[in-house]
Amino acid sequence: MNTPILFCIPYAGGSSMSFSNITSLINIEGLEIKCLELPGRGLRHKEPLLSSLDEAVDDLYAHVKDSLGPLQRPIIIWGHSMGAILALLVSSKLNKHQFNMVGVLVSGMKAPTHQSASHTLSEKAKNKLLSDLLPIKYEQNKEAPLFQKIYKKRMEIMEKDVEILEKYQNDNWADMSVSNTIAVIMGEDDELYPTPSYYENWKLHTSGNTEFFPIKGNHFFPMQHPEETARLLTQIITQLLN
Repeated sequence: MNTPILFCIPYAGGSSMSFSNITSLINIEGLEIKCLELPGRGLRHKEPLLSSLDEAVDDLYAHVKDSLGPLQRPIIIWGHSMGAILALLVSSKLNKHQFNMVGVLVSGMKAPTHQSASHTLSEKAKNKLLSDLLPIKYEQNKEAPLFQKIYKKRMEIMEKDVEILEKYQNDNWADMSVSNTIAVIMGEDDELYPTPSYYENWKLHTSGNTEFFPIKGNHFFPMQHPEETARLLTQIITQLLN
């Protein structure tokens, strides 16, 4: 059947399980949801981490193509933080190859062409953000061996992902575009990108509509507020498919 499919691309250090508590709450008839995973984590933990963002785009593009089969299924891609940049790059490639792109959802990431002073978190703040994502996050467990092992591995993956994102150079961002709607979701208390001006230039990456949606929470609002995030995603995706 030519049913729509939603691909999800997680944040730096994330895996295919990162959004499971959100995607399980999205109930749209006929919609298939597939959470993508880069090498070096999750079910692909035995594969080496990638060394460039271009490799990541090629890897995700290949997995998207393999998931679609011969049919021109309606495609929606949602990416959060680093995943938002990957969502744009993969969607642009799919668009150029005339796949049936319906929408791109980007969250927790400034527009690629936004010019601003560096807004980097301190090491303490970065560690706080990451520890909030870990499965064991209560203060009394911070020194537990299991927590330390998970934390060290997640830090390694996250730092490698951030490194390839920061090293990425693209002199042709204007060519990275789609013809479908881009929906931009902004955490109202995002520590990294705190004002709407960070997101405005997403409109430069589509010849279609750009819509902006605020949501409560910080940079990792999907993990803070999975039910609200699922409701908003359901609303946006339903509009895209109708």
